[in-house]
Amino acid sequence: MTERLIYPEEVETLARRFGEPHRKTCTMDVTQATYDAWTRKITTGPVACRGEVIMVIVRPSGNVLLHTKDFYPTGVYRLLTGRVLWPDDVEQTLHREVREETSLEVNVERLLGLIDYQFQWNGKALPFVSYVFELHEIGGELRCIDTDEGITEFRDTTINELSRVARQLEQLEPRWQDWGNFRAVAHYMVQTLLPR
Repeated sequence: MTERLIYPEEVETLARRFGEPHRKTCTMDVTQATYDAWTRKITTGPVACRGEVIMVIVRPSGNVLLHTKDFYPTGVYRLLTGRVLWPDDVEQTLHREVREETSLEVNVERLLGLIDYQFQWNGKALPFVSYVFELHEIGGELRCIDTDEGITEFRDTTINELSRVARQLEQLEPRWQDWGNFRAVAHYMVQTLLPR
């Protein structure tokens, strides 16, 4: 895959508006099955994308919002995310995904982080990028309006508990292990960077 995933000019614009993000590079070894599936999903799937936004929605209680989906392992919750499609910009994606997945009104507080991934298998590398945003809920009624998402439940957790969520993701059964390790990275980052 040769396309650029991170556009420096776009990141500069986001940084001017929402603060310079904490940057992390993460190289992860994955299985062939994961590599092949993620390559198809990211590069040639029906919604091929150049990355994702991670929505760290801080609720009025100070807790952050997690969700689960109908196909996840039982009891697994995580931060909300949405794909950045090739024609879309990151901020446009953020607002669309918050609306579709939560119906909440939010303020975008800051761009917390930028995680630049390389998923590796057998000498091949698949790039991916996550834009991690801190958002504060200011209104609306929590509900998912995009039925294709498969979201079945929301729950809140404290910022300190995000490391426990990350550890749970890292300890999933083998067929979910690569996904869990990938998802855990942002949870550790957020737990470190968000004020208590």
